[in-house]
Amino acid sequence: MSRSSEKRQFGFPKSSRVVRSGDFTKALRRGGVAANDCLVVFALPRDQPSSETAEEGESRLGVTIPKKTGNAVVRNRWKRLIRETFRLHQAELPSQFDYVVRPKKDVAADWSLIERGFVKLVARAVRRSQSSGEKSSRGR
Repeated sequence: MSRSSEKRQFGFPKSSRVVRSGDFTKALRRGGVAANDCLVVFALPRDQPSSETAEEGESRLGVTIPKKTGNAVVRNRWKRLIRETFRLHQAELPSQFDYVVRPKKDVAADWSLIERGFVKLVARAVRRSQSSGEKSSRGR
């Protein structure tokens, strides 16, 4: 495999990120949620992608780290670890979702804890977002 195709497969371009405030808010309010001892994951099915968002079928990641988590060094470490976990496991995750991830309060950033539970949490959040979508559509 060439270096350029490797970058495309495991890269983390801007199109793979949730960057708009409204997209974060929508995922936090309407998305399915799952949590473990370390992370909280929100998953929301994506609308049809527009020209400036992710490509067809691609999921996006948003990371939100509260200031109560620690100083800038600690917050940036959380962001790097979460992004790297998403990047490495992107192929295993359901496509066409926006994921917003944040750490739990008073938990130290630990690579093994984040990586171990990430895929399971995402799967649980996706299931919950789909079941909540079915309930809301039945009620209308």
